[in-house]
Amino acid sequence: MLSQNERKRIIALINREVVPAIGCTEPIAVALCTARAAELLGSRPEKVAVRLSANILKNAMGVGIPGTGMIGLPIAVALGALSAAPEKQLLVLNGLSDEQKKRAVELVGEKKIHIGLADNEEKVWIQAKLTDGVDEAEAVIAGTHTGLALLRRNGELLFEKKPENAPSAQ
Repeated sequence: MLSQNERKRIIALINREVVPAIGCTEPIAVALCTARAAELLGSRPEKVAVRLSANILKNAMGVGIPGTGMIGLPIAVALGALSAAPEKQLLVLNGLSDEQKKRAVELVGEKKIHIGLADNEEKVWIQAKLTDGVDEAEAVIAGTHTGLALLRRNGELLFEKKPENAPSAQ
């Protein structure tokens, strides 16, 4: 039988780790990171570049994105960039308009979404850099699917929190 202290620790762990999400966690976390950078940019991005840990990349490549009828990372990235609603956390793609979905498909079709492999061995590491042609914004999620680790705008570091063993953004 579990002690009262063990129960409290287990409940605290569950409350910390179990969060509502729409769809598969990996592409939604990528959309969340992109939405954070988009909110910081404050304008419609012209180019979106994301770098992902191998684990995130592998688990998010061929996954369907709920409510879109589409599959894969490019559309998740584009939708995150156009939602710019990181306050929704892993529900970031919930309630998107038809116009946002249409524009996301256009961004992907215009080849304005670039996805690459990060040079680290972290399980969860996502970097999104967005530009509108003048300004640039960057966000990094590391450690957990919602673990904001860095925000930068036009090269100025605005926020940094290094999870254990997480690399700094370059």
